[in-house]
Amino acid sequence: MIQELCILKGFSKEQAACGLEALTQNSGEEIKTTFAPLKEDMTERVVEEVLEELFRGNASKGKALTEGTRFVFMAVYSKERAVAIMRAVKSVSESPQDIIFAMITETALKWTFAQYMEHVGEEHEYMKTHNPAQDPDMKPV
Repeated sequence: MIQELCILKGFSKEQAACGLEALTQNSGEEIKTTFAPLKEDMTERVVEEVLEELFRGNASKGKALTEGTRFVFMAVYSKERAVAIMRAVKSVSESPQDIIFAMITETALKWTFAQYMEHVGEEHEYMKTHNPAQDPDMKPV
């Protein structure tokens, strides 16, 4: 069985449950996806350490961060799964365009969650205000 983990910030427990339910309806039994809240004590910890603990089933006891900018950090096995998670979460969310989604990369594993949120938040703002078609470094599709 393939295990995936999504760490959510800015979502209530009920919102997370609805997103997971929407995802589960479209997933097979061979995939086990867990949604976990980002908690206060995790923000200054290294992403890799937090993931290892959560994959082992050790939950943090801190307060879940349910306010502010909404983030979904995805430790998934493929881009297709990331898209499925994005669609599921967006389908049950108000203002889905404001949710920041990020697949956890090798580079991000070494950052703290605070650093990662700052980085992907800046990328999100840039993408909202810039047209890729006008970027000379972008290749036409």
